[in-house]
Amino acid sequence: MTEKEFIQAVKNKLNYIQGMFEVKNDQYSTDKDPLANFTTGARLMYGDNGFSVQYEALKSYAAKHVAHVYNNRLTGAKVQESIDDIICYFVIASVLADQELKERV
Repeated sequence: MTEKEFIQAVKNKLNYIQGMFEVKNDQYSTDKDPLANFTTGARLMYGDNGFSVQYEALKSYAAKHVAHVYNNRLTGAKVQESIDDIICYFVIASVLADQELKERV
């Protein structure tokens, strides 16, 4: 694979992740809370739903996918799906971090 092909492949993957995020966000958000699953998960696991505990809930959700990747080969069943989910979770984590930093100011 050439550098140009590699860059295009990464761009294609990021476009795919964006579309996947939109589908999953429709499944896991509500009209009033775009982070509903993280909000509820944080409240259930930690008794609070601030950004820092939503981040903890997110890491718990992502851990299942990380474990699956560690326990299987790159071409193993649903490994690619787990990798894509990990990417999606950590993009959300980055947005949570941005939001928490804004609120501190």
